[in-house]
Amino acid sequence: MLKTVEQMALISGIGENKLRQLMADGELEFIQNGNRRLISDQAIWDYYNRAKTPAKAVGGY
Repeated sequence: MLKTVEQMALISGIGENKLRQLMADGELEFIQNGNRRLISDQAIWDYYNRAKTPAKAVGGY
């Protein structure tokens, strides 16, 4: 399902400006439809997976 920047910001918790910056930097895929940029759910999950950092082991385990 495709969502506008505004819709994805509400759903993902990532601000509209940050989403636009990620798209401008080529870090977030989108579809240009006229003046609208549409983002797929898969594109945001792909970004999350690339951006996450591994958890550190606690207590030497």
